[in-house]
Amino acid sequence: MMPLFHSFAAAMCPHLAANAAGTLVILPRYRPDWVVDAIEAEHVTRLPAGPTAFNSLLGYDGLARDRLASVRCAYSGSAPLAAATLARWQAATGIAVYEGYGQSEAGPVLTYQRPGAAAELGSVGRALPGTAIEIVDAVDGVTPAAVGEIRARWPQLMTGYLNDPAATAEALRGGWLYTGDIGHMDGDGDLFIDDRKKDMAIVGGYNVYPREIDEVLMTCPGVVEAAAVAIPDAYRGEVIRAFAVVDGTDAGAIAAHLAANLVKYKQPAVIELLAALPRTAVGKVDKVALRKWAVA
Repeated sequence: MMPLFHSFAAAMCPHLAANAAGTLVILPRYRPDWVVDAIEAEHVTRLPAGPTAFNSLLGYDGLARDRLASVRCAYSGSAPLAAATLARWQAATGIAVYEGYGQSEAGPVLTYQRPGAAAELGSVGRALPGTAIEIVDAVDGVTPAAVGEIRARWPQLMTGYLNDPAATAEALRGGWLYTGDIGHMDGDGDLFIDDRKKDMAIVGGYNVYPREIDEVLMTCPGVVEAAAVAIPDAYRGEVIRAFAVVDGTDAGAIAAHLAANLVKYKQPAVIELLAALPRTAVGKVDKVALRKWAVA
């Protein structure tokens, strides 16, 4: 149900089905009723999906446990899966979701949650066997850091960007792939993604990660989808602007929820309600478009 030109879909659908000598059920496009019908009719056992699809399926009236009885587990990738979405999905379906992390430059998988292994909520799992993951200072790119840029090393990494030596030199340094993502690891080696490096905001001198605000927004009752972005501000340097799709709540209730769960400098300066969030060609929330619209 995902576009097969996307690296996550390619790895987790045709490549995985071929490797397992399995059957791949391909839909012409995503529709929640088609997905549930196909699972029931074809006895689908593995469900790879992005966060957008999980949110959409949770809003579909035809979603029922007995219709998904064949599914042994689901995989999530391509974009961060909100903890609130994961909790709602597991409560509604009883199906475990294993989240992973990677990018096209990394072949595309770097970490994944192992079925049956205990992983802390919000983790994208541990590195693939033989893959090295390090957290380094986001500025100098070398000094180990508790929270910093994620870099990786192993043969599944790309050799470079086509006809773009400058971008290649920026991404590949000293044998490491610099992912452009900010994260941290726990003592067991489980990786957590905090945000994209380019999305980090500096609000009044404090580092603010919009993804943290996304997570809190998604725990607000009545919020269906949400996203936060940073925009320039003459006084604070940058401020946070939040966008939400709602069902049964309003901006005032969302602001109160955020005030109860975030320190003041992380709270959005503006909360805007939209009928839908813009999306990229692969279904991710398009934060670039949101940021451009907010600035304009």
